[in-house]
Amino acid sequence: METDNCCGLENQGFTCYLNVLLQTLFRTPEFKNLIKSSREHALEKELYTLFVKLSSNSSSIRTENVTRALKIDVMQQQDIAHCFRLLLSKLDKKTSSKYSKIFQSRVVNTLECHCCHNIDELIQDLSVITLPVKPHLRESLEEFCKSTTLEGQNKVYCNQCCKKTATEMKYIFKYQPSVLVIQLKRFMQCCYMFEKDMSTVNIPLELEIPYGNSKDKPTYEIYCLYAMCNHTGGLNGGHYNAVIKCSEQWNEFNDKNCYPRHRQQNESGCISSNNAYLLFYRKVSKLDMNECGQPPEKMHNEGTGDECKQLKEKVHL
Repeated sequence: METDNCCGLENQGFTCYLNVLLQTLFRTPEFKNLIKSSREHALEKELYTLFVKLSSNSSSIRTENVTRALKIDVMQQQDIAHCFRLLLSKLDKKTSSKYSKIFQSRVVNTLECHCCHNIDELIQDLSVITLPVKPHLRESLEEFCKSTTLEGQNKVYCNQCCKKTATEMKYIFKYQPSVLVIQLKRFMQCCYMFEKDMSTVNIPLELEIPYGNSKDKPTYEIYCLYAMCNHTGGLNGGHYNAVIKCSEQWNEFNDKNCYPRHRQQNESGCISSNNAYLLFYRKVSKLDMNECGQPPEKMHNEGTGDECKQLKEKVHL
């Protein structure tokens, strides 16, 4: 299955989000190769058939078989990040989470007591990293990783001190995946309503992601942007399209239409966008990867389980 063919997907009603996701995953070799080699259940088979058509067809392709396998209501708009998690969840039910492992970052939430310096850790494996909207994506990443002091009414109970204490909370990347997926948090709740943040974000083509232990100086993995999924419109109505790198050419995919797109970089070498929503970066460095380029076998569920629940309850005591 080659990836250079430029072929669109028919919109069944409100399935632009799915079309964008499928075009991106088709141009994600780590994911596509698993689909090609597995095909153990219905969704894998339908994705394989679709990918074969995408590699050879010149006219747009219909996606009814995929939406049926996913059990999607084609007349209801969905969030692309939610759809991505849904697709991984369905694929992983019979495949030991091998699809999620391509995208999962291991993130450690550390809580350090200011009095006794005891550290509690919550380990989460996230297939999508959600970042706040800032003028530059690096600022969004720094905001996510920076330390926050929980004090006053937000003090955390310390088991060593046997009382609530001021606590330093920080997120640390413990492991980085082959493909890093970043969601910009554009939809925010304000006065019992959700609003969309249309601020422009400078998105670098190359991004350094820190990882390591809480007490060590972080090491950096280098990632390169290869797909940008955009959302125009508001919460209850809108449209998705994508700009994806196919070999050395950037193409725009808008349902059944696809055409070359000149990369519009600003003076700092970034793409400025007020519609960018879901970003796909591929790792270009090989630090701490095993021979297969896969994460460690023992992975946690995405932010679930007793360990996650216990620490969350502790924070809110």
